This record gives sequence, C-alpha cells and structure tokens, in this order.
Amino acid sequence: MNVNPFGKPTVKIKRRKNPMGEYAHLSTPELLEAVKKSAHSPHRADLDMLLSVFLERYDARQKELDTLNKELEERIAQEVRAAKANHKRYEQQAKMAAMGEMMDAVAHQWKQPLNAISMMSDILVSDFSSGIVDEAYIEELSQDTQAQIEHMVTTLSEFRNFFRPKETRESFGIKRSLSSVLILINDEFIKNNINIHIESDKEVLIYGIENEFKHLVLNILNNAKDAFNEREIKERDIFINFEQANECIKLQIRDNAGGIPTSVIDRIFQPEVTTKTNGQGTGIGLYMSTQIANKLGGELSVKNVQNGAAFTLKVPL
Repeated sequence: MNVNPFGKPTVKIKRRKNPMGEYAHLSTPELLEAVKKSAHSPHRADLDMLLSVFLERYDARQKELDTLNKELEERIAQEVRAAKANHKRYEQQAKMAAMGEMMDAVAHQWKQPLNAISMMSDILVSDFSSGIVDEAYIEELSQDTQAQIEHMVTTLSEFRNFFRPKETRESFGIKRSLSSVLILINDEFIKNNINIHIESDKEVLIYGIENEFKHLVLNILNNAKDAFNEREIKERDIFINFEQANECIKLQIRDNAGGIPTSVIDRIFQPEVTTKTNGQGTGIGLYMSTQIANKLGGELSVKNVQNGAAFTLKVPL
C-alpha cells in the first residue's frame, strides 16, 4: 500500500453523543449519580450539561410546587370562608330556634299573671257591686296587681338581656346566671312537670360572656325537656351542680330522661346531629353549646348515667 508522504494525514473525528438528549431521559436519582461520576471526569462540558438538565428539572418541579401551593392556599381559603359562613348560619339558626322557644316561655310566664289580673278585675267589679270595696281592699288589690306586673316586667327584662348582643368578657356568678335562666323557663317547666334542682349553694365566678353561658345552659335544659316529653317519662328531674376545685370550674347538668342513644352519643355535638324524631330537631343547639364552651376556654362533654344523661362543662382557671 502506497502512502503519500506529502499528503495531509487523515484524521478520524470522533463525534460525541448529545449529552442533553442522553441525560434528559434519566430519572432524578440517576441524574444525580451521573453528576457525581462526571465530577471526576476531564470532560467539563458533560458536567455542565448534567447540571443544566438537573437545574431545568428542578426549576420545573419548583414551578409545579409553587402552582400546587397556590392552588392549595386558594382551596384552604375557600374552605375557611365556607366554614365561617356555615358557622354563622348555624349561629343564626340556633339564635332563631332559641328565640322561638324563649317566646313560648315568655308567653307562658305572662299567661298566669295576665289571668290573675283579669280575675282580680272581675272580682273588683263584683265586690264593688256588693259594697265591700274600701281603702284597705283597694290597697291590697293594688299590691297584688303590682306584684303580677313586676313578674311580667322581670320576665321581659330577662328576655331582652338574653338576646342583647354583648361581646364584653367579664366575671359573673354561675348561680345568679342560672337563676336568670330559670326565671325565663320556670312556668314552662312547671307546665311540663319538670323539677329543676340546683344542688350547689356556694356562688362560683366564671369569666366569659354571660349571655352565651345562659344560652349553653338553656340548650341543655330544653333538650332534656324534649326528651322527657318524647319518651313520656312521668318522674322528671334535672339536677344542676357546680364547683371550683383542682384549678377547674365544673358545671354538671344531669337528668333522668333516658339518656342519649349510643348510635349518636359520640357525634352529638356535631352540627345537624339530633336525637329528635320527625324532623323536630335541627341538631344546632348542642353544636353551638360546645362552641360556647370553647370560647370560655373549656370543654363540654356528655355521658349516659343511670336513667339519663349528664352534660359536664369544665373550664380551667
């Protein structure tokens, strides 16, 4: 074979693979492994390309994460807005339900004194015709009438205070607050043959919004009343006791109305869960009660006891 000594030598050029195309299909762990190996390679270009692929992939993943985080933030914000709207709706429903019950209670509270005043008016006309009306008679009649009117005014005042918006937190006495609630429901519970026994004598102060506390108590008492009536229980008693002990204020309301069905007792404080039949209950009252307990910084719980249920409010000092 003749070789031309004066000719240019033939140089075989080795074409390198396209690293960008070769590395693009690698998984992230494989890509990292390739970067480690290329770090000790004399071909700096391969390492640069590997890093470029890795950074491009990192940027793409970061953009995906940013988009996902933004979508999650928007979704969370929507859920929070929906939760607040639902809470407002439950709050309004509970207020309207309580107002309806309280209007019935006020009507019952007023019925007796109005009947008494009407009877005294009729008796006055009859006694005047009989000629037995004198100054002493008028004085006694006036006192009796005034007592009935004061009872009506007290009831109306308690009713107005109960629904008056108040956001100021302050210390108030549990026993005094319970007495205010009983003024509103006394005649209604007497009509339903329900006896309420307050077992604690010593006053205990609690810090919070008093009207909300009254609402909590009223919800539990009305639930007991409905349970008594639905189950047609003859002996009807509700016992209320409260105390301050072990760095905690505890209020317990228990009844002998048959207890809460085991199928719902674990969910009884959830909204729209009710034990009442025929669509008579909304399940909002106890949900709002537990929300009020949370605002007091405490917890409301329930358990079945002998012949009934016991609701317990615990508020740490």
